[in-house]
Amino acid sequence: MKTPSLTEKEKRIVKRLIADGEKNQDVHVLINIGRQPTVNFGRLAGSADWEIEAATSEEVSRYRYEKSLVDLKTGLSPIDDERLCRAREAMIAAVHIFNSPTILFKGEIFPVLSQIAWTYLLHEHYSRKGVDLIDENGHSLLLSQMINREDCPLSSDVVKNLVAIKTLRDNVEHLLLESVGRSYWSLFQANCLNFDSVLRELFGAKLALEETLSVSLQFGQMQIAHLAKLQKYDISPRIEAIDQAISQAVNENGSEGPSYKFKVNYTFEKATKGEANIVFTENNKTASNVSTVLTKKVVGDELWPYKPNVVISKVREATDKLFNPHHHQLAWKKFGARPRFGALNPADCKKDFCHYHTAHKDYTYSDKWVQFLIEIVSDDKEFENLKSFKAIS
Repeated sequence: MKTPSLTEKEKRIVKRLIADGEKNQDVHVLINIGRQPTVNFGRLAGSADWEIEAATSEEVSRYRYEKSLVDLKTGLSPIDDERLCRAREAMIAAVHIFNSPTILFKGEIFPVLSQIAWTYLLHEHYSRKGVDLIDENGHSLLLSQMINREDCPLSSDVVKNLVAIKTLRDNVEHLLLESVGRSYWSLFQANCLNFDSVLRELFGAKLALEETLSVSLQFGQMQIAHLAKLQKYDISPRIEAIDQAISQAVNENGSEGPSYKFKVNYTFEKATKGEANIVFTENNKTASNVSTVLTKKVVGDELWPYKPNVVISKVREATDKLFNPHHHQLAWKKFGARPRFGALNPADCKKDFCHYHTAHKDYTYSDKWVQFLIEIVSDDKEFENLKSFKAIS
């Protein structure tokens, strides 16, 4: 592939810098700051013979200044990538203001700033596609016009979210909400996630805001009952009217996903305590003032449903190997799935693999144990190692 060439402006800068005694490698580094694609070192060769006028000292000074503004993490220049820089900063400002604990003007500020961010984002997208952004009256494409285009790159739920935010913005301008607009925060959260996703999809993962914005901290402990009460108080007649306007504007049908309005759905998945990232407990002796507890009682048979003969049968069926009870005994001894016979604590099992039933004093095994054995037995070398294992009584 042919390497990219220097632009005329870059050639003039290079010629001046080399003539002023700058080292080639330093000039090369300067030229490539924020440049996509970068140019290789060979493009600087023979600059003295270029039939082009060298840049002035003032031009070089301005060039250095512009390069100093480049964000080295994203590679964006506020000069060359003005729309993307403004889009990101508008959304960052929207989130910073929203997360400020001293500001209640959230329902009014966030819609305005986020709409600006999305407008710049889609302007850049269509500009790169060669679409004329300015009409005959000198007005640029509106966000509403871009999301209604047939070639709009956004999913239907993302578009619905933007229509909802715009409807909210139109209804809160210079008017009173008679609340802080808390009921719309799920729309705002979805809007942020959508923006970051589309930004990465259209312009590259380096531009993601996910790691740029820190987690919002708070002093108050938010409890479900408290949040429910606040939500109830927040629904004023004015809010209800806007809700109705939003519902009509986006043609809500109940099938919208989290890209339209952010939702969190907690589900219970069978897992041992060691695997859980979030643990719901009913017997935490150290906890105090627990107002909301989610529990699900799981019997051992759900996590460890298989007796040894069933494990052996499943491994044989999956591998077509002669896996027998002796091999299974070697396996649980070699890998420590359960204690040896006569152990002081027969329940000291590897919870991922095995469980001891006190009532009938036997062991049952998990799906993970079955899958683990299938992988061992499927590998001829590993299976031979297992069969040759010398278990110490």
